[in-house]
Amino acid sequence: MSEVSWLSSLAERWGEGWKAQEAVRRWPEIIGARLGKLARARYVENGVLHIAVASPVVANELRFWSKEILARLTALAPASRVRELRFELVPQPHTSQAPRVEVTPSERNEAEDLVPVALPLALREKLVQLLATTLAQERGILAQGGRRCRRCGVAFLGEGESCPLCQHLP
Repeated sequence: MSEVSWLSSLAERWGEGWKAQEAVRRWPEIIGARLGKLARARYVENGVLHIAVASPVVANELRFWSKEILARLTALAPASRVRELRFELVPQPHTSQAPRVEVTPSERNEAEDLVPVALPLALREKLVQLLATTLAQERGILAQGGRRCRRCGVAFLGEGESCPLCQHLP
């Protein structure tokens, strides 16, 4: 028995559950190979496609394009009956050459100026650390010859004027 026929017979026994996962199987075709590296379809449950994303920026951009994505899902994977997208942040291993940089006092001060003082102390400190680290990473990327995306403003390494995510969005 060939691998394909074996899988087909197994899929038939799974019935509707297998059909509902059509969106997962066709995700690279729906979203594109390069964007698929930043967002992976995990499973469909009760009409909700659960998607692992590499960052909050990716989730926000995909939310912005959710109507178009849902339309493509309906056209290319109708058996899934996806009505909603749900994103889960799953950090990806670093594959870029982004340098590791230390936070400077000026980045720390800028972060402290941007984070509201009225927040609970522990939360505010975590947000200041996160923002200062992000500012330092952007500085490192730009120092290494990176550029800011002309569309979303994120610092990135690579070719073109747009970050990898924006290159694949209409």
